[in-house]
Amino acid sequence: MILEINSLRNIFVVLIMLFASLLGAVTDTEYKLEELIELGLEHSVNTQTESLRLQNSHSSLITSYLDFLPSATINVSRNYSDIDTESAGFNLNKSLSLNEPTYFNWRRTNIDWDNAQLMYEQNTRQTVFDIFSNFVRVIEAQKRIEIQQKNLIIQQRILEQTELLHRLEQRSMIELKQAQIGLINAQIALGDAELQLDNARENLFLFINIEDKGYPLADTEISLMNEVPPYTKPVEIVTAENELKKSALSLTQSRLDFLPNISLSYTYSHRHSTELGNDLFDFNQYNDSYTISLSASYSLFNLAEHRQRHHRNQRNVKVQHLMLDNLINSKEQDYERMIREWEREIKLYDLAEKRNELAQETLNLAQTRFNLGTLSLLELEQATRDYLESNIEVNTRFYQRILKQEEINLFLSRQIMGKW
Repeated sequence: MILEINSLRNIFVVLIMLFASLLGAVTDTEYKLEELIELGLEHSVNTQTESLRLQNSHSSLITSYLDFLPSATINVSRNYSDIDTESAGFNLNKSLSLNEPTYFNWRRTNIDWDNAQLMYEQNTRQTVFDIFSNFVRVIEAQKRIEIQQKNLIIQQRILEQTELLHRLEQRSMIELKQAQIGLINAQIALGDAELQLDNARENLFLFINIEDKGYPLADTEISLMNEVPPYTKPVEIVTAENELKKSALSLTQSRLDFLPNISLSYTYSHRHSTELGNDLFDFNQYNDSYTISLSASYSLFNLAEHRQRHHRNQRNVKVQHLMLDNLINSKEQDYERMIREWEREIKLYDLAEKRNELAQETLNLAQTRFNLGTLSLLELEQATRDYLESNIEVNTRFYQRILKQEEINLFLSRQIMGKW
Protein backbone atom coordinates (compact mmCIF):
# COMPACT_ATOMS: atom_id res chain seq x y z
CA MET A 1 0.00 0.00 0.00
CA ILE A 2 2.82 2.41 0.91
CA LEU A 3 4.57 1.58 -2.38
CA GLU A 4 1.42 2.40 -4.33
CA ILE A 5 1.10 5.78 -2.57
CA ASN A 6 4.73 6.59 -3.32
CA SER A 7 4.27 5.61 -6.97
CA LEU A 8 1.20 7.84 -7.27
CA ARG A 9 3.10 10.65 -5.60
CA ASN A 10 5.98 10.30 -8.07
CA ILE A 11 3.57 10.34 -11.00
CA PHE A 12 1.89 13.43 -9.58
CA VAL A 13 5.26 15.21 -9.28
CA VAL A 14 6.16 14.29 -12.86
CA LEU A 15 2.84 15.64 -14.10
CA ILE A 16 3.40 18.90 -12.23
CA MET A 17 6.86 19.26 -13.79
CA LEU A 18 5.46 18.59 -17.26
CA PHE A 19 2.72 21.14 -16.72
CA ALA A 20 5.26 23.70 -15.54
CA SER A 21 7.45 23.09 -18.59
CA LEU A 22 4.44 23.43 -20.90
CA LEU A 23 3.44 26.63 -19.14
CA GLY A 24 6.96 27.95 -19.60
CA ALA A 25 6.80 27.04 -23.28
CA VAL A 26 3.56 28.98 -23.61
CA THR A 27 4.95 32.07 -21.91
CA ASP A 28 7.99 31.94 -24.19
CA THR A 29 5.68 32.51 -27.17
CA GLU A 30 5.07 36.10 -26.06
CA TYR A 31 7.41 39.05 -26.28
CA LYS A 32 7.72 40.78 -22.91
CA LEU A 33 8.85 44.36 -22.60
CA GLU A 34 11.65 43.63 -20.12
CA GLU A 35 13.07 40.89 -22.35
CA LEU A 36 12.96 43.10 -25.45
CA ILE A 37 14.72 45.92 -23.61
CA GLU A 38 17.50 43.59 -22.48
CA LEU A 39 17.86 42.28 -26.04
CA GLY A 40 17.86 45.83 -27.37
CA LEU A 41 20.58 46.92 -24.96
CA GLU A 42 22.63 43.98 -26.16
CA HIS A 43 22.00 44.08 -29.91
CA SER A 44 21.01 47.63 -30.88
CA VAL A 45 23.50 49.58 -32.98
CA ASN A 46 23.26 52.66 -30.72
CA THR A 47 24.19 50.71 -27.60
CA GLN A 48 27.12 48.97 -29.27
CA THR A 49 28.40 52.28 -30.66
CA GLU A 50 28.22 54.05 -27.29
CA SER A 51 29.87 51.11 -25.57
CA LEU A 52 32.85 51.34 -27.95
CA ARG A 53 33.10 55.10 -27.38
CA LEU A 54 33.09 54.56 -23.63
CA GLN A 55 35.90 52.01 -23.97
CA ASN A 56 37.93 54.49 -26.03
CA SER A 57 37.44 57.17 -23.38
CA HIS A 58 38.55 54.78 -20.65
CA SER A 59 41.61 53.85 -22.72
CA SER A 60 42.51 57.55 -23.00
CA LEU A 61 42.14 57.91 -19.23
CA ILE A 62 44.53 55.03 -18.61
CA THR A 63 47.01 56.55 -21.08
CA SER A 64 46.89 59.90 -19.23
CA TYR A 65 47.93 58.11 -16.03
CA LEU A 66 50.69 56.21 -17.80
CA ASP A 67 52.09 59.50 -19.10
CA PHE A 68 53.25 60.29 -15.54
CA LEU A 69 55.62 57.32 -15.56
CA PRO A 70 59.29 58.05 -16.25
CA SER A 71 60.92 57.10 -19.51
CA ALA A 72 62.89 53.84 -19.15
CA THR A 73 65.15 52.44 -21.88
CA ILE A 74 67.58 49.56 -22.28
CA ASN A 75 70.23 49.92 -24.97
CA VAL A 76 73.04 47.82 -26.39
CA SER A 77 75.50 49.16 -28.97
CA ARG A 78 78.70 48.13 -30.75
CA ASN A 79 81.14 50.63 -32.28
CA TYR A 80 83.79 49.75 -34.90
CA SER A 81 86.77 52.11 -35.07
CA ASP A 82 90.46 51.96 -34.21
CA ILE A 83 89.42 50.28 -31.01
CA ASP A 84 86.21 48.28 -31.28
CA THR A 85 83.95 48.75 -28.29
CA GLU A 86 80.56 47.66 -27.10
CA SER A 87 78.32 49.06 -24.41
CA ALA A 88 75.03 48.37 -22.66
CA GLY A 89 72.99 50.21 -20.13
CA PHE A 90 69.72 51.18 -18.56
CA ASN A 91 68.44 54.77 -18.50
CA LEU A 92 65.65 56.26 -16.46
CA ASN A 93 64.59 59.90 -16.75
CA LYS A 94 61.67 62.13 -15.92
CA SER A 95 61.12 65.87 -16.06
CA LEU A 96 58.37 68.10 -14.64
CA SER A 97 57.71 71.71 -15.50
CA LEU A 98 55.61 74.47 -14.01
CA ASN A 99 53.23 74.35 -16.98
CA GLU A 100 53.30 70.56 -17.21
CA PRO A 101 51.30 69.36 -20.27
CA THR A 102 50.95 65.87 -18.79
CA TYR A 103 49.09 67.22 -15.77
CA PHE A 104 46.66 69.33 -17.81
CA ASN A 105 46.08 66.46 -20.22
CA TRP A 106 45.27 64.21 -17.25
CA ARG A 107 42.78 66.78 -15.91
CA ARG A 108 41.07 67.08 -19.31
CA THR A 109 40.95 63.33 -19.80
CA ASN A 110 39.29 62.89 -16.41
CA ILE A 111 36.61 65.37 -17.44
CA ASP A 112 36.16 63.56 -20.76
CA TRP A 113 35.78 60.29 -18.87
CA ASP A 114 33.10 61.80 -16.61
CA ASN A 115 31.24 63.07 -19.67
CA ALA A 116 31.60 59.73 -21.44
CA GLN A 117 30.04 57.90 -18.50
CA LEU A 118 27.19 60.41 -18.28
CA MET A 119 26.51 60.19 -22.02
CA TYR A 120 26.67 56.40 -21.97
CA GLU A 121 24.08 56.26 -19.18
CA GLN A 122 21.90 58.81 -20.96
CA ASN A 123 22.16 56.98 -24.28
CA THR A 124 21.23 53.77 -22.47
CA ARG A 125 18.12 55.52 -21.14
CA GLN A 126 17.45 56.87 -24.63
CA THR A 127 17.69 53.36 -26.08
CA VAL A 128 15.33 52.02 -23.42
CA PHE A 129 12.89 54.86 -24.11
CA ASP A 130 13.00 54.23 -27.87
CA ILE A 131 12.33 50.52 -27.34
CA PHE A 132 9.55 51.37 -24.89
CA SER A 133 8.03 53.86 -27.36
CA ASN A 134 8.06 51.36 -30.21
CA PHE A 135 6.68 48.68 -27.89
CA VAL A 136 3.83 50.97 -26.80
CA ARG A 137 2.99 51.76 -30.42
CA VAL A 138 2.71 48.03 -31.14
CA ILE A 139 0.48 47.52 -28.08
CA GLU A 140 -1.61 50.50 -29.15
CA ALA A 141 -1.94 49.02 -32.64
CA GLN A 142 -2.98 45.68 -31.15
CA LYS A 143 -5.66 47.43 -29.06
CA ARG A 144 -6.82 49.29 -32.16
CA ILE A 145 -7.27 45.98 -33.96
CA GLU A 146 -9.34 44.68 -31.07
CA ILE A 147 -11.53 47.79 -31.27
CA GLN A 148 -11.94 47.43 -35.03
CA GLN A 149 -12.80 43.75 -34.62
CA LYS A 150 -15.54 44.69 -32.16
CA ASN A 151 -16.75 47.30 -34.62
CA LEU A 152 -16.81 44.67 -37.36
CA ILE A 153 -18.97 42.42 -35.18
CA ILE A 154 -21.32 45.33 -34.48
CA GLN A 155 -21.59 46.17 -38.18
CA GLN A 156 -22.30 42.52 -39.03
CA ARG A 157 -25.03 42.48 -36.39
CA ILE A 158 -26.49 45.72 -37.75
CA LEU A 159 -26.50 44.29 -41.28
CA GLU A 160 -28.26 41.11 -40.13
CA GLN A 161 -30.88 43.13 -38.25
CA THR A 162 -31.36 45.46 -41.22
CA GLU A 163 -31.82 42.51 -43.60
CA LEU A 164 -34.40 41.01 -41.27
CA LEU A 165 -36.30 44.30 -40.93
CA HIS A 166 -36.03 44.83 -44.68
CA ARG A 167 -37.71 41.50 -45.31
CA LEU A 168 -40.43 42.59 -42.90
CA GLU A 169 -40.68 45.82 -44.94
CA GLN A 170 -39.66 47.92 -41.92
CA ARG A 171 -36.45 49.15 -43.50
CA SER A 172 -35.86 50.58 -46.97
CA MET A 173 -33.43 49.38 -49.62
CA ILE A 174 -31.32 52.51 -49.03
CA GLU A 175 -30.92 51.62 -45.36
CA LEU A 176 -29.93 48.08 -46.35
CA LYS A 177 -27.27 49.43 -48.71
CA GLN A 178 -26.03 51.76 -45.97
CA ALA A 179 -25.65 48.80 -43.62
CA GLN A 180 -23.66 46.92 -46.29
CA ILE A 181 -21.44 49.98 -46.78
CA GLY A 182 -20.94 50.22 -43.01
CA LEU A 183 -19.73 46.60 -42.95
CA ILE A 184 -17.29 47.23 -45.80
CA ASN A 185 -16.00 50.35 -44.03
CA ALA A 186 -15.42 48.27 -40.90
CA GLN A 187 -13.47 45.70 -42.91
CA ILE A 188 -11.34 48.45 -44.47
CA ALA A 189 -10.67 50.01 -41.06
CA LEU A 190 -9.63 46.60 -39.70
CA GLY A 191 -7.25 46.13 -42.64
CA ASP A 192 -5.71 49.57 -42.00
CA ALA A 193 -5.26 48.71 -38.32
CA GLU A 194 -3.52 45.45 -39.24
CA LEU A 195 -1.21 47.37 -41.61
CA GLN A 196 -0.36 49.83 -38.81
CA LEU A 197 0.44 46.89 -36.54
CA ASP A 198 2.77 45.37 -39.14
CA ASN A 199 4.61 48.69 -39.58
CA ALA A 200 4.89 49.19 -35.81
CA ARG A 201 6.32 45.69 -35.31
CA GLU A 202 8.79 46.20 -38.14
CA ASN A 203 10.06 49.43 -36.57
CA LEU A 204 10.36 47.80 -33.14
CA PHE A 205 12.40 44.78 -34.20
CA LEU A 206 14.46 46.79 -36.67
CA PHE A 207 15.52 49.06 -33.81
CA ILE A 208 16.26 46.14 -31.47
CA ASN A 209 18.16 44.48 -34.32
CA ILE A 210 16.69 41.00 -33.86
CA GLU A 211 14.42 38.79 -35.95
CA ASP A 212 10.67 39.07 -35.41
CA LYS A 213 9.29 35.56 -34.92
CA GLY A 214 5.71 36.79 -35.01
CA TYR A 215 4.87 36.22 -31.33
CA PRO A 216 2.32 38.62 -29.83
CA LEU A 217 3.48 41.28 -27.42
CA ALA A 218 2.44 40.76 -23.83
CA ASP A 219 0.62 43.72 -22.31
CA THR A 220 2.62 45.36 -19.54
CA GLU A 221 1.43 46.97 -16.33
CA ILE A 222 2.82 50.50 -16.29
CA SER A 223 2.35 52.65 -13.21
CA LEU A 224 1.03 56.11 -14.02
CA MET A 225 2.80 59.16 -12.65
CA ASN A 226 0.43 61.39 -10.66
CA GLU A 227 2.81 63.96 -9.18
CA VAL A 228 4.94 66.52 -10.95
CA PRO A 229 8.60 65.39 -10.79
CA PRO A 230 10.99 68.06 -9.46
CA TYR A 231 13.34 69.70 -11.91
CA THR A 232 16.87 68.32 -11.94
CA LYS A 233 19.78 69.16 -14.20
CA PRO A 234 19.59 67.23 -17.47
CA VAL A 235 22.75 65.46 -18.60
CA GLU A 236 23.29 68.03 -21.36
CA ILE A 237 23.76 70.77 -18.76
CA VAL A 238 26.15 68.70 -16.65
CA THR A 239 28.31 67.84 -19.67
CA ALA A 240 28.27 71.48 -20.79
CA GLU A 241 29.49 72.52 -17.33
CA ASN A 242 32.28 69.96 -17.62
CA GLU A 243 33.26 71.34 -21.03
CA LEU A 244 33.44 74.77 -19.44
CA LYS A 245 35.85 73.33 -16.86
CA LYS A 246 38.05 72.08 -19.71
CA SER A 247 38.12 75.54 -21.26
CA ALA A 248 39.00 77.03 -17.88
CA LEU A 249 41.94 74.60 -17.67
CA SER A 250 43.18 75.79 -21.06
CA LEU A 251 42.86 79.39 -19.85
CA THR A 252 44.91 78.58 -16.73
CA GLN A 253 47.52 76.86 -18.85
CA SER A 254 47.79 79.89 -21.14
CA ARG A 255 48.27 82.16 -18.09
CA LEU A 256 51.19 80.02 -16.94
CA ASP A 257 52.80 80.51 -20.35
CA PHE A 258 53.60 84.10 -19.30
CA LEU A 259 55.74 82.83 -16.40
CA PRO A 260 59.29 81.56 -16.77
CA ASN A 261 59.52 77.93 -17.77
CA ILE A 262 60.79 76.19 -14.62
CA SER A 263 61.51 72.47 -14.93
CA LEU A 264 62.89 69.79 -12.68
CA SER A 265 64.47 66.73 -14.26
CA TYR A 266 65.93 63.51 -12.91
CA THR A 267 68.13 61.05 -14.79
CA TYR A 268 69.53 57.72 -13.69
CA SER A 269 71.96 55.70 -15.79
CA HIS A 270 73.37 52.22 -15.24
CA ARG A 271 75.97 51.61 -18.01
CA HIS A 272 79.09 49.74 -18.92
CA SER A 273 81.41 50.18 -21.90
CA THR A 274 84.27 47.82 -22.74
CA GLU A 275 86.47 46.67 -25.57
CA LEU A 276 85.07 44.12 -27.96
CA GLY A 277 85.60 40.60 -26.67
CA ASN A 278 85.26 41.40 -22.96
CA ASP A 279 82.35 40.14 -20.96
CA LEU A 280 79.49 42.59 -21.43
CA PHE A 281 77.41 40.65 -18.90
CA ASP A 282 79.77 41.27 -16.02
CA PHE A 283 77.32 43.42 -14.08
CA ASN A 284 79.88 44.22 -11.41
CA GLN A 285 81.58 46.44 -13.97
CA TYR A 286 78.52 48.60 -14.54
CA ASN A 287 78.54 52.16 -13.23
CA ASP A 288 75.64 54.16 -11.83
CA SER A 289 75.13 57.86 -12.38
CA TYR A 290 72.47 60.23 -11.12
CA THR A 291 71.56 63.67 -12.36
CA ILE A 292 69.07 66.07 -10.86
CA SER A 293 68.71 69.44 -12.52
CA LEU A 294 66.58 72.51 -11.98
CA SER A 295 66.37 74.98 -14.83
CA ALA A 296 64.52 78.18 -15.61
CA SER A 297 64.10 79.88 -18.96
CA TYR A 298 62.01 82.64 -20.48
CA SER A 299 61.23 83.04 -24.15
CA LEU A 300 61.53 86.62 -25.40
CA PHE A 301 60.07 86.20 -28.87
CA ASN A 302 57.05 83.98 -28.01
CA LEU A 303 55.33 86.55 -25.82
CA ALA A 304 53.05 87.78 -28.61
CA GLU A 305 52.10 84.18 -29.47
CA HIS A 306 51.29 83.44 -25.81
CA ARG A 307 49.18 86.60 -25.61
CA GLN A 308 47.10 85.63 -28.66
CA ARG A 309 46.59 82.11 -27.35
CA HIS A 310 45.50 83.53 -23.99
CA HIS A 311 42.99 85.88 -25.65
CA ARG A 312 41.55 83.01 -27.68
CA ASN A 313 41.09 80.93 -24.54
CA GLN A 314 39.41 83.87 -22.78
CA ARG A 315 36.97 84.25 -25.66
CA ASN A 316 36.30 80.52 -25.68
CA VAL A 317 35.41 80.61 -21.99
CA LYS A 318 33.04 83.53 -22.54
CA VAL A 319 31.38 81.75 -25.46
CA GLN A 320 30.85 78.62 -23.41
CA HIS A 321 29.45 80.68 -20.53
CA LEU A 322 26.91 82.23 -22.90
CA MET A 323 26.02 78.86 -24.41
CA LEU A 324 25.65 77.29 -20.95
CA ASP A 325 23.34 80.07 -19.74
CA ASN A 326 21.26 79.75 -22.89
CA LEU A 327 21.12 75.97 -22.50
CA ILE A 328 20.00 76.25 -18.86
CA ASN A 329 17.19 78.66 -19.81
CA SER A 330 16.17 76.49 -22.73
CA LYS A 331 16.04 73.32 -20.62
CA GLU A 332 13.98 75.03 -17.92
CA GLN A 333 11.50 76.21 -20.55
CA ASP A 334 11.39 72.72 -22.07
CA TYR A 335 10.68 71.28 -18.62
CA GLU A 336 7.78 73.68 -18.04
CA ARG A 337 6.37 72.95 -21.50
CA MET A 338 6.58 69.18 -21.01
CA ILE A 339 4.87 69.41 -17.62
CA ARG A 340 2.05 71.46 -19.18
CA GLU A 341 1.68 68.88 -21.97
CA TRP A 342 1.66 66.04 -19.46
CA GLU A 343 -1.03 67.72 -17.33
CA ARG A 344 -3.04 68.38 -20.50
CA GLU A 345 -2.74 64.71 -21.49
CA ILE A 346 -4.13 63.69 -18.08
CA LYS A 347 -7.15 65.99 -18.51
CA LEU A 348 -7.77 64.82 -22.08
CA TYR A 349 -7.53 61.18 -20.99
CA ASP A 350 -10.10 61.74 -18.22
CA LEU A 351 -12.43 63.46 -20.69
CA ALA A 352 -11.94 60.64 -23.21
CA GLU A 353 -12.92 58.07 -20.55
CA LYS A 354 -16.12 59.99 -19.72
CA ARG A 355 -16.93 60.31 -23.41
CA ASN A 356 -16.39 56.59 -23.88
CA GLU A 357 -18.78 55.73 -21.04
CA LEU A 358 -21.47 57.98 -22.51
CA ALA A 359 -20.89 56.60 -26.01
CA GLN A 360 -21.28 53.04 -24.68
CA GLU A 361 -24.58 53.90 -23.00
CA THR A 362 -25.80 55.73 -26.11
CA LEU A 363 -24.93 52.78 -28.36
CA ASN A 364 -26.81 50.34 -26.09
CA LEU A 365 -29.90 52.57 -26.18
CA ALA A 366 -29.61 53.06 -29.93
CA GLN A 367 -29.38 49.31 -30.59
CA THR A 368 -32.44 48.69 -28.44
CA ARG A 369 -34.49 51.37 -30.20
CA PHE A 370 -33.25 50.21 -33.61
CA ASN A 371 -34.44 46.67 -32.87
CA LEU A 372 -37.82 48.09 -31.87
CA GLY A 373 -38.00 50.04 -35.12
CA THR A 374 -38.06 53.47 -33.45
CA LEU A 375 -34.59 54.55 -34.58
CA SER A 376 -33.25 55.01 -38.08
CA LEU A 377 -30.17 53.25 -39.37
CA LEU A 378 -28.47 56.62 -39.83
CA GLU A 379 -28.89 57.41 -36.13
CA LEU A 380 -27.62 53.96 -35.16
CA GLU A 381 -24.60 54.43 -37.44
CA GLN A 382 -23.88 57.75 -35.76
CA ALA A 383 -24.04 56.15 -32.29
CA THR A 384 -21.78 53.32 -33.47
CA ARG A 385 -19.32 55.78 -34.97
CA ASP A 386 -19.23 57.81 -31.75
CA TYR A 387 -18.57 54.66 -29.73
CA LEU A 388 -15.78 53.55 -32.07
CA GLU A 389 -14.12 56.96 -32.07
CA SER A 390 -14.34 57.20 -28.27
CA ASN A 391 -12.72 53.77 -27.91
CA ILE A 392 -9.88 54.74 -30.19
CA GLU A 393 -9.54 58.10 -28.41
CA VAL A 394 -9.26 56.46 -24.96
CA ASN A 395 -6.70 54.01 -26.29
CA THR A 396 -4.64 56.77 -27.93
CA ARG A 397 -4.81 59.15 -24.96
CA PHE A 398 -3.79 56.44 -22.50
CA TYR A 399 -0.61 55.58 -24.37
CA GLN A 400 0.19 59.22 -25.11
CA ARG A 401 0.02 59.89 -21.39
CA ILE A 402 2.41 57.02 -20.69
CA LEU A 403 4.86 58.15 -23.38
CA LYS A 404 4.77 61.73 -22.12
CA GLN A 405 5.59 60.74 -18.53
CA GLU A 406 8.53 58.59 -19.64
CA GLU A 407 9.68 61.37 -21.95
CA ILE A 408 9.84 63.63 -18.89
CA ASN A 409 11.86 60.99 -17.04
CA LEU A 410 14.27 60.80 -19.96
CA PHE A 411 14.55 64.59 -20.12
CA LEU A 412 15.39 64.80 -16.40
CA SER A 413 17.83 61.86 -16.68
CA ARG A 414 15.61 59.80 -14.37
CA GLN A 415 15.11 56.06 -14.64
CA ILE A 416 12.77 54.90 -17.37
CA MET A 417 9.82 53.05 -15.81
CA GLY A 418 11.68 53.26 -12.50
CA LYS A 419 14.23 50.63 -13.55
CA TRP A 420 16.54 51.64 -16.42
